[in-house]
This record gives sequence, structure tokens and C-alpha cells, in this order.
Amino acid sequence: MAGQNSKSSVDYRRSIDLLRFVACFGIVWDHARAPYADVGYLALAIFLVLTSFLAVGSFERSKGAKFWLSRAQRIAVPWLFWCVVFRIVYEWFQRAPGVAPLLTEPGSLLIGPYIHLWFLPFVMIFLVVIPTISIQIQTRQELIVACVLLGLISVPFALLHAEAGLAAWFVAEEKIPQPLPQWFFSLPLFLYGGISATAHRMGHSGIPVIAAAIISLVLTVLLPEFASVQMILAALVFEMVWRIRIDGRWPTTLASFAFGIYLMHPIFMLVAFKLFGPDVDRSLGALVAFFGSWAATAVLQRTPLARIV
Repeated sequence: MAGQNSKSSVDYRRSIDLLRFVACFGIVWDHARAPYADVGYLALAIFLVLTSFLAVGSFERSKGAKFWLSRAQRIAVPWLFWCVVFRIVYEWFQRAPGVAPLLTEPGSLLIGPYIHLWFLPFVMIFLVVIPTISIQIQTRQELIVACVLLGLISVPFALLHAEAGLAAWFVAEEKIPQPLPQWFFSLPLFLYGGISATAHRMGHSGIPVIAAAIISLVLTVLLPEFASVQMILAALVFEMVWRIRIDGRWPTTLASFAFGIYLMHPIFMLVAFKLFGPDVDRSLGALVAFFGSWAATAVLQRTPLARIV
């Protein structure tokens, strides 16, 4: 039975759509290794929180087979399509910077032919926790227990992420193979987003924020690095943006480009390298990648393939 303050499902805010678009830009900026590229840590953290937060709302509005079919259409099918595209791109640009020949080891099957595709299999796999989070967290006490469990998961995962190191995000590491370094960073944040959604539904949104602050403090003591504070930073940014009311559909229109930009921006980074050489200014490369993939997404949306890929 739901708690007394619970609602039928999580609310929807257009300000969150705007945050998705801005976070997408931060991810492109990071992947281009432009100045202050570590902002991409926070952009990815926000993207992860938003993904699971919105997934809880989707599950609560359409429980059962409809939820899973819609997730498969939105994530699994595009991943398979872009695996083919990026494999072709790799064959064309074998010597291009940042391109690695994946699909050569079993672990790479959880990524695809290009490292930045790791996010889609990750979401496909861990969406299985969304129904459990939504169904099992119905009271304030259950929410607190979930936050404690989140802390118990976050600390060892952060230690493993630090063990892997930043280089493991981009190149194969025998010690901790891909995509585990990405998963170590991402899973606690993904779980936080789902827990936060249930907290918002019950009117207890402050509880997971307090948990995020405690977790980040503990991680900073153990590992004094920027990655350790991502949960509280993402939580605070999310809560601030959540409270902004925006009228009109323009944030939703911008957000509709985010997925396509994320998928296609590596291709346009290659375009930047081809146009301006391997020593291209990374800020310029990031802008070419972002606006090029934005334009390509807008074009693709007008084709019959749009709903599939």
C-alpha cells in the first residue's frame, strides 16, 4: 500500500527536458576533451539520474509489457542500428583519433563497436531494477532503507572506479576490462535517480539528497577527487532545476534532440578531425560535434527511420 503522501506517478516538468539537453552538451564537451572537460563527469551524472528518474515515471504510467516494449523500441533497437553504423564508420576511419576496434572480446558485446555506445547496453540491463524500486519503495521507512543500501553500494563501486582510472574509460585495460569502469561510476547514480523518483512521488525528496550528501562526503574522505562528489552535485542541480517552472514546449523540443546528439556526436568529432586535422582546437571540435550531430538528428527525425533509431 502506498504511503499517505504518495501519488499515482512521478510528476513531469519541462525544466527537466532542458536539463537533458544541457547535460548532453556537457557530455559532448567532455568527449572532445575541451577545456574544463571534467564537467562531463557532472553531465553524465545528471544524464544517469534523469534516465532512471524518468524511467520510474514511465513504469508507473504503463506497467507490464507496455513498459518493456517501449524501452526495447527506444534503446535496444537504436543500439543495434548504431552498432552497424559505427562498425562501418570504423572501417572507413581506421586511423582516426579515438576510434578503437571493439567487438573483439566477450566484454565488448556489452558496448558495441564504439566505446561511447556503452551507455545503451548499460541502461538496457539495469532497467530491470526500475520495477523493483518503484514497487518496493512505498513508505518513508522503505525510502530510508533504500538510501542506506545505496550508500553500501556506492562506496565499493567508487573504490573500483578509482582502481580502474580515467584511462580505462577510453582504452582497453586488462586489469578491469570495459565496460566495468563505466558501470562502477554509473550504477550508483542510476540507482539514485530511481530512488529520487519514488521520493518525489511520496513528497520526501529531501531524504535522498541528504543520502547523496553523506555518500559524497564519505567518498571524498576516502577518495579526494572530483568523481567523488558527483552524486551530491547531480542531486542539487536536479532539485534546483526541478523547481523551475517553464511554460511552452520548447524545452521538450530541445530534449528530443538529446538522444540523437549523444549517439552521433562521435561521428562528427571524426568530421572535425578530417576537416581541421588531428590537432584541431578541442573547443572547436566539441562545437562541430555538437551542432553537427544536432543538425543530423533534426534531419533524421524527418525520415521514416526516426521512430526506430
